[in-house]
Amino acid sequence: MQRIKTVFILLILINIISANEIKEENYPISKCNKEIYTNDDLKQYNKLVQSGEVQGYNCIGLYYMRAKDYDKAEEYFEQGKDKGSIESYAQLGSLYSSFLNDKEKAIEYYTIAANKGHAKAAHNLGTIYDKRFNFKEALKWYEKSFEKGDTYSLLAIGTVYLKQNNIEKAIKIFEKVGELGKADGYYNLGILYRKNKKIKDLEKAKEYFQKCLDLGNAICAGGIGTVYEDLKDYDNAIKWYKKGFELGSKESVRRLGYLFWKEIKNYKKAINWFKKGYEELNCISCLASIGNIYATSIKDYDNAIIWYKKAHNLGYTNSTFNIAYTYENDLKNKKTAIIWYKKAAKNGDQIAINKLKELGVTYE
Repeated sequence: MQRIKTVFILLILINIISANEIKEENYPISKCNKEIYTNDDLKQYNKLVQSGEVQGYNCIGLYYMRAKDYDKAEEYFEQGKDKGSIESYAQLGSLYSSFLNDKEKAIEYYTIAANKGHAKAAHNLGTIYDKRFNFKEALKWYEKSFEKGDTYSLLAIGTVYLKQNNIEKAIKIFEKVGELGKADGYYNLGILYRKNKKIKDLEKAKEYFQKCLDLGNAICAGGIGTVYEDLKDYDNAIKWYKKGFELGSKESVRRLGYLFWKEIKNYKKAINWFKKGYEELNCISCLASIGNIYATSIKDYDNAIIWYKKAHNLGYTNSTFNIAYTYENDLKNKKTAIIWYKKAAKNGDQIAINKLKELGVTYE
């Protein structure tokens, strides 16, 4: 019955949009999608509306969506929809999917936008079905998105084939992504040949990571480093991790720090590299890793707390739990541990919530 109802609603919506004149948006939506908005932005978007530019409604909707005023956002997306904007249908889909927690509504709006040629809406539909393990529908919509030029959807198709254990098809798709000039295709092949037991081939992995690097993806220098690390060739691993770091890859500097910490056991060098990662690449998790070295390898719990707090203060929530754990188990300070477990629980950390229950503390 629910399925029939959904189809019926979709037919109504499709008829409504068919009856309305579809207006072309001349103003790129990308110019309206910002992390931070000002009042001047809102004034500009209102001027777009006054000039007859239908995209203005979507720009105002995004403004309110970022401000978490979802009623206002919906109001403006609805106005854009009524004026014939396909983008408005896609934005309503995003609003319902990401913020109003109504995936069925999201599917309705995404479907209309996707059927009218909106690539991102088609991709987002694919993602919803992908997460529901409905791979047939996921592939259908990813393919529609790719037909409109979205190579990221082609990458998603390869990932679906991997989930279906169709490695041969996945490889062909990732190859195609790489041939289209997208480094992620070669990166995925590098990972596949490095990790998948059925086809493991470290030389091939290295070749694909190099192809990825040649397309400008710095993380692939670290990928080559992981191959050498697997081969226990730490000198070459260090060389490639350093190259990745120099190219701006946080992953490479993390791997470098871990190599010195876990394999080479040179804690001083590990700490120095994690510091460099933070200072030069803003790698906040690197601060937490320094805390981990002090807590687990050096057994200097006071210094561990100092570094965990640095990460916590910058929003790295994993460190919040580690502070609590260190106070409870290493510094034997149950009172302070509870304070920090509560902070972690407030961030939604289920393990911290369970810990508080074990300690007989009610968390609300």
